[in-house]
Amino acid sequence: MPPRNSKFGLMIGAMLMVASVGCQSNSYKGNGDTGLSSLLERLKVFKRDKPEAQMALQRLNKYADSLGIDTTKYSVAFNPTDPMANEDKASEKLSKLLMELRYGDKIPGLAFHGLRKEEKVDTAWVNAQVTAESISGDALISQVKQSTQFEPYAQLVGHYQQLRGNTSTDTLEAIKRTLNYYRWLNRFDYDRFVVINIPAAELTIYDKSGKRLLPMEVIVGKQDTQTPVFTSHLKDIITYPYWNVPESIATKEILPKMRRNAAFLDSQNMQVVTQAGKEVDPYSIDWAGISADEFVKKYRFRQSTGCDNALGVMKFNLDSPFAIYLHDTNSRELFSTTNDRWRSHGCMRVQKPVELANFLMGSEKFDPGFLDRCMIDQKPRTFPLPKPFPVFIAYNLVDVDDQGKLAFHKDVYKVAK
Repeated sequence: MPPRNSKFGLMIGAMLMVASVGCQSNSYKGNGDTGLSSLLERLKVFKRDKPEAQMALQRLNKYADSLGIDTTKYSVAFNPTDPMANEDKASEKLSKLLMELRYGDKIPGLAFHGLRKEEKVDTAWVNAQVTAESISGDALISQVKQSTQFEPYAQLVGHYQQLRGNTSTDTLEAIKRTLNYYRWLNRFDYDRFVVINIPAAELTIYDKSGKRLLPMEVIVGKQDTQTPVFTSHLKDIITYPYWNVPESIATKEILPKMRRNAAFLDSQNMQVVTQAGKEVDPYSIDWAGISADEFVKKYRFRQSTGCDNALGVMKFNLDSPFAIYLHDTNSRELFSTTNDRWRSHGCMRVQKPVELANFLMGSEKFDPGFLDRCMIDQKPRTFPLPKPFPVFIAYNLVDVDDQGKLAFHKDVYKVAK
């Protein structure tokens, strides 16, 4: 290598200074530019006297393969007659592989990404590794391991490595998808966050290390009314909420019943209200003559507060374009009487609403008896969270349980290819 005080050494030093100043934990820009374009330009003028990038890439490809990453896209042919011929190409591939090892690939089926602005990757770290005067595959692997220490991820990696070669392709592919999901979570620097896995019908609050702080069962959408895969923030809690019936339920389920019997609303403790919220006498509406489109333009159905309310006595608002949220339920017995937890219209009923509310509020705001008091004529009351709480709604068919054992879940929405 040229001496450190040569013009070449000064050029490399200046290049590294630019990398460290210009790429400090840059925000990830969707599935496109990750801050690597300028790095690749710099690599064209960077030369070593040994094919270190190619050797490191070969070592990392072997490691990445053991983590369920498709390494065929990162291979570079070695030219024995000119060992340095593909060094630039190897450096480019090495950069992209390091990004995937640490931060995963895009998540399929993500319907809404409310946490996009908080998604970050440390491109300065990648730049520093690839433009270093000397590259060691083993050293890079060690650094990747230090940055991906989420406990469920490490446990699932162990299962994957044991099962390779002696289990079905479908099972391995499902494990690979979950491993990628955990790598993708590494883009978010949260101390605590919620993950709801739809096939497992489970909600878990994790800390940064992967410790389970609060697990519980949830009831999620059935196949015909699926809960979407998305990310968002929980922003507030409403006690004794109204249930403003979604348009699809109003037009497909309630409106036909009203045409047969206008007294149906009384049996459900519901009212008709204008879109502005003013209550309307249901007998003043021509139910036989009003169309579904006309009804939703003028009115909506609303269920009164109380223990008979479909949302129970607690609602957890999610900041998203969907009419989907977490909530208590007026059928809490379902958590103990059936294993069918894929039966909602898309919202997520939580098994432990009081425990969840107190965790999110950071204090014992609600006592254990809050759910059972069933107070009459209560008005909704909003409790803003101390800060927005990140939530990930996932669809992972294979994971690890709280004992670190492999857990398989039914493909309830039939999305596996």
